[in-house]
Amino acid sequence: MVSRRKLLKAGSAGLLASLISPWSFAQTAPALLQGARQRQFTRVMPNPLDPANLFAPDSFLGRSYTLRIREFQAALGLTDPATGAALNTTLWGYGSNSQAPSYPGRTFNVRRGIPITVRYVNELMNSAGPLPHRLPVDTTIDWANPGNLGGRAPVPLVAHRHGGDQVTASDGLPEAWAAPDVNKDGMPDYRGRLYSATYTFDNRQEAAHLWYHDHALGVTRLNVYMGLAGNYFIRDLNEDFLVASGQLPGYPYELPICIQDRQFNATGGLNYPATDPANPQAPNPTHLPEFFGDVIVANGVPWPLFYCERRMYRLRLLNGSDSRVYTLGFALEKSPATRLTFWQIGTDLGLMNGPVALTSLVLAPGERADVLVDFSTVVNSKHGKVIMTNSANTPFPNGAPPVAGSTDRVMAFSVTKPLGFFGFSLSILTGSKVPANLRPVHGRLPVPQLANAKVRKLMLFEGTDAYGRLQTMLGTVNPAPGNPAGAGFGTFLYTDPVTETIANGSTEIWELYNTTVDAHPIHLHLVDFRVLDRQGFTGVLEPKPMGPGGVASGGYLTNIALAGAPVPALPNEQGRKDTVLAYPGQVTRIVATFDRPGEYVWHCHILSHEDHEMMRRFVVQ
Repeated sequence: MVSRRKLLKAGSAGLLASLISPWSFAQTAPALLQGARQRQFTRVMPNPLDPANLFAPDSFLGRSYTLRIREFQAALGLTDPATGAALNTTLWGYGSNSQAPSYPGRTFNVRRGIPITVRYVNELMNSAGPLPHRLPVDTTIDWANPGNLGGRAPVPLVAHRHGGDQVTASDGLPEAWAAPDVNKDGMPDYRGRLYSATYTFDNRQEAAHLWYHDHALGVTRLNVYMGLAGNYFIRDLNEDFLVASGQLPGYPYELPICIQDRQFNATGGLNYPATDPANPQAPNPTHLPEFFGDVIVANGVPWPLFYCERRMYRLRLLNGSDSRVYTLGFALEKSPATRLTFWQIGTDLGLMNGPVALTSLVLAPGERADVLVDFSTVVNSKHGKVIMTNSANTPFPNGAPPVAGSTDRVMAFSVTKPLGFFGFSLSILTGSKVPANLRPVHGRLPVPQLANAKVRKLMLFEGTDAYGRLQTMLGTVNPAPGNPAGAGFGTFLYTDPVTETIANGSTEIWELYNTTVDAHPIHLHLVDFRVLDRQGFTGVLEPKPMGPGGVASGGYLTNIALAGAPVPALPNEQGRKDTVLAYPGQVTRIVATFDRPGEYVWHCHILSHEDHEMMRRFVVQ
C-alpha cells in the first residue's frame, strides 16, 4: 500500500549520503473501498465561512465557547461501487451546546484583540461507559494511556490551536489530554499532567489562518484521522481595509480549503493500516512510519466540486493530512497543460509584504497558504472546469509520484455561477487586479534582527526502535569544532530531559540539520518565526543506543561540512510562519524571538512521526 525508504546510515567514518533502500509494509485489513472507483467532482464542497458553519458562542456576548467532542455518523458522498448505495462513515467531531458535531469542525471567526475562552469536553462515551477508539491503537509507543489501562478505552483528547499566540501557556500540549467524565463528578476521569479545563485565547496577533486539531500524546494521528480538526481565523483592521476597498475578496469569495487524504473500508468506515507482515518483530497493531490514503478529501468531501463566479477568489489553503505533502496547481480540464497563474499573499501567520506569482505551491502537513486565484478568464464551455492538481511525490520529495486520475487531483471549480454583487463593485472584484501592498495599515514586516541571536544546532534523524521499526527522532548537535559526540548531544526521546531551555525575550537562530531521506515539516508551538535560508551539508553519523537497555538506535551528527552557498528562503516563504519544510541533506535556518514563558513542544508535523518520537519539549524561562 505504502512504500518507505530506510534511514541513511553512515558508519563512524562514512559521510552522509543519499543511499535509498526499499522498505515496505502491507496490511491484512478488511476489504477496502477503492478510491479510484469513487465519483469525482460531483459532490458540492461547503464553505467553512458560511454562517451555518461558524461556531456559536455559549452566550450572546460571544466571548466563551464550550465544544463537546462526540461520535456521529455522516454521509461523505462515498458510494458502494457495485450497488451505488450511499455509505456512512463513523467520525468524531467538535460540536457546541447548540450545534451537532461536524467534520471538519466548525470555524472560529474572531477579532484581533478580543479574547475568548474555549472549553473542550470529551464526550466519547455512552450509557455503558467510555467508547473505545475506532482505530487500532499501538500501546507499545509512548502514548497518553489514561489510567495506565493500556487499552483502547477511554480515549484521551486534547485540542491544540495551531499557530496561536496567546499569553497563557496552555495551548493544547500532548500531555494536556483528558478522558471523558463517565462518573459525572465534573472532572475528566483521567487527565494528563498539563490538563487545563479552559483555554484563554487573547487573539493579540495579526489576522491569520490558524487551525485547531487534536494533539494527544501518541494518538494524534488517529484522533485527527477520526475528524478532529477545523479552522480558526483572526481578523484585523489591515485585512478589513483591503476587503472594504475591494483589494481582497471577502466572503463568499473567500474560501478556506482543508485538504486531507483518507482510506476507507468497503462499508465506508475509516481504515488506518496498522500491521506489518514484513517485520515479524512488530506488534499487532503496530505504528507505521507514514500514511498515504488513496482518497483526497477537501472540507470533508472526497474530490469535491465548487461552483464559482468569473472573478477573483481568495483561497485559504490548509494541509491537514497525516503525511502527504502536496504540490498544488490549477489546470484547465480541457487543456491540462495550461496552468493558471495564482498569487500567494500570505503564509501561516498572516499577510506578506506583497504578492508572489506562482504556478505551483508546495504545502506540507500543518502549513497554510493564502492565495488569490483569478477565474475571470475561464469560460466553462470552452475550458471546462478548473482542476486543483497535486504533483508531489510520496514520501516527499523523492518518493513515488501521485496516481494519475486519483491522488494527482484535489477538487474542481465549475466557473458557471452568475456574477453577484454582495455590496462590492464588479469592476474591482472581477478581473486580475492584485494589490501590490498587502500591509497598508500594519506597514512592512520587520527585518529579522540577527546580530545578537544565539545559534542552536539541531538535527532530524531516522533510527529504529526496540521492535526494529523505523523511528523518527530529533536531537542536538555539538557546536564544538568537529561536532564530536557526547552525552548531551545526539538524538533524544520525548521523555528525555529538556535540551532546549531558552531565555525569555531572547532571539535564537535554529539550524535544522536533516539527515534523513525525506522532507519534514517542523512546527514550533506558540512562537512565530521567519525562514532565513537553506544550505547543503555532509557529515558523519555515529550510532547512539537509545531507550532501556539501549535496544533502540539513535545517532549523533558529527564532522559537519557545509556545501555551497546558502539559498535564501523562497519568496513565498518570506512571511511569519510556524511550520517550515526541512529538506533532506540540507540545514534549514529559522529565527524566532521567544517571549512567552512556559513549556512547549517542537516536532515534525507528519502526524505519524510526531507520534513516534519526532517531538521534543522546550522551555522558555
